Amino acid sequence: MAPDTPPAGLASPETASPDAALERLLLEHGLLTPAQLERARRILGRLEEPKPLRDLVVELGWVTCARIDGLLRERRKSISVEEILVEKGLLSARQLGEARAAGPGPGLGRRLVDAGLVTERDWLETWCERHDVPFVAADATLVDPAVLQKISVPWAVRHRAVPMSLQAGRLTVLVDDPERPQVLADLARLFSCAVSVCLTTREKLEETLAAIARGPEEIAAANPFAIQYHQLREQADTDPVTAIVDGLLLRAIREGASDVHIEPMASKLRVRFRIDGSLLGVTEYPVAYAPRIISRVKVLAQADVADHRRHQDGRLCLRHGDQEIDVRASFYVTVFGENVVLRILRKANTLVALDEMGFSPGMLRLLLEEVLEPSTGIVLVTGPTGSGKTTTLYAAVDRLNDTSKKIITCEDPVEYVIEGITQCSVANRQGLTFVDSLRAIVRQDPDIILVGEIRDRESAAMAVQAALTGHKVLSTFHTEDSVGALLRLLDMGIEPFLIASTVTAILAQRLVRRLCPHCSEDYGASPRETRSLGISRDELSAFPLVRGRGCARCHRSGYSGRLGIHELLVMTDGLRDAILQHRPSHELRRLALDAPGFVHLQEDGVVKALRGRTTFAEVLENAPRLQTMRPLGRLVEMYD
Repeated sequence: MAPDTPPAGLASPETASPDAALERLLLEHGLLTPAQLERARRILGRLEEPKPLRDLVVELGWVTCARIDGLLRERRKSISVEEILVEKGLLSARQLGEARAAGPGPGLGRRLVDAGLVTERDWLETWCERHDVPFVAADATLVDPAVLQKISVPWAVRHRAVPMSLQAGRLTVLVDDPERPQVLADLARLFSCAVSVCLTTREKLEETLAAIARGPEEIAAANPFAIQYHQLREQADTDPVTAIVDGLLLRAIREGASDVHIEPMASKLRVRFRIDGSLLGVTEYPVAYAPRIISRVKVLAQADVADHRRHQDGRLCLRHGDQEIDVRASFYVTVFGENVVLRILRKANTLVALDEMGFSPGMLRLLLEEVLEPSTGIVLVTGPTGSGKTTTLYAAVDRLNDTSKKIITCEDPVEYVIEGITQCSVANRQGLTFVDSLRAIVRQDPDIILVGEIRDRESAAMAVQAALTGHKVLSTFHTEDSVGALLRLLDMGIEPFLIASTVTAILAQRLVRRLCPHCSEDYGASPRETRSLGISRDELSAFPLVRGRGCARCHRSGYSGRLGIHELLVMTDGLRDAILQHRPSHELRRLALDAPGFVHLQEDGVVKALRGRTTFAEVLENAPRLQTMRPLGRLVEMYD
């Protein structure tokens, strides 16, 4: 057999499916046996939803992602950009054949883009991958004004090329077409140095050219962050990296991001924002910018700029308009440099009312009348980190806040300042630790005590003692669901009779993304969703479903904002007896289903998806699974 002839049963690159080239590579390098390949094909054939071969073999543990990526990189150096697009499934072999027949030769990639067969970004990113060239989501803040002084702006506009920076004797040039050798040669002669290329889309290049055509003042005006924050103004006129970092922080604040991820990679520096709990790609920079951008962040966060071998933490305080913002910085050493995560904490957080959190009408009534009105007992809000427990706890305290009650808190740290209540931020020093504060609180004649978190047996025992002496105690707890909180208290060594006599209610919650109101469309649930949720097609036929198509207002995600899904367990005599008798967890969970108004987290999420507030995919991703869900009709009745 000739070296390029594919093994039996495999297609040639011209007609291959996206998986065919990978099959051939895995067999040729001995990473898969023919028997394993046949088994993988059978599994893929039985799946209700298509899955790439790559994902399946990684899930089965046969090959690692890194090994597959390495093989594909080596192979793609020997084939054309257009053939790589076929392998990725972004272009069909038939479409490529027709395009070649219409006019082979230079410019084939652009013809594919102009014909709408592939997107411009897909083609450019694939070209960059094939030639080891960085792809950049460009903007004017990348351009060094000093470099621009050597050329005329009309020349840059006419030739669609922007010199961005000159570092270590190499000029970096931004273009939207890689096949421009004459322009690059002219720049190399003008600057008397080597030239490196970065690619971007036509739209991004035009935006950059328009900005530099308006002059440096316009670029500075587009970056008001450097004016509003005095500590960020240093070298703002001469150092483009300062403008890059300032612009990223300003954009993150404006778009409501909770975290900024600055991630050096082999060929680029990637920036992502966490918005509504999900990471969204924002922009990319040439890898040459990575050390300077990360050093600038280190300077602002007061970290050690010279130390690149240890993980570090830092902090910076900013003011944006009338808003004070605390930014926590974490620097993590990786193989490609230091990875930076900036956590954005807005000091002037506004309280969210209980009736704005997504509670169903029935559950909200139960929470207000049966849980918050009684003057004694422990109320726990549970869930993992980032599930909104503290926000719910503060909303409950704000609801209880009036001049007839003394409310006192013990927090680490104080996240919301509420007028009319006494708040304490604990510290790691003698007399002001978490336990010291809890002991002192009961001597302050409180009616309601808020404990930021029950973190160990000692804090749990003190919360129980406070409830036994007639106080109402509210706190958060890290457990998966409401019944899990009871089990964890037992595991901490709290006596069952104390749990039964003091805990009055447990609220478990998760956050799911809310559907974007501007781009909703009808859709049908997938077989995986109905199977995983335990819903029959007949049941579901009575309920129209919607999802977000994705638009500019929601960052193409289909979601905008978040809402809570909840599970409120009000203690009953049956549950108290079961705790006293040390009954197993499955029996406690069965008794919970009979508690008044109890709806499991998954059930609450499903009803909110039926009402067009979120999607089944969000519920499956965030809610713990329920083995048997109650009929949809009954759940909808309970919702109201």
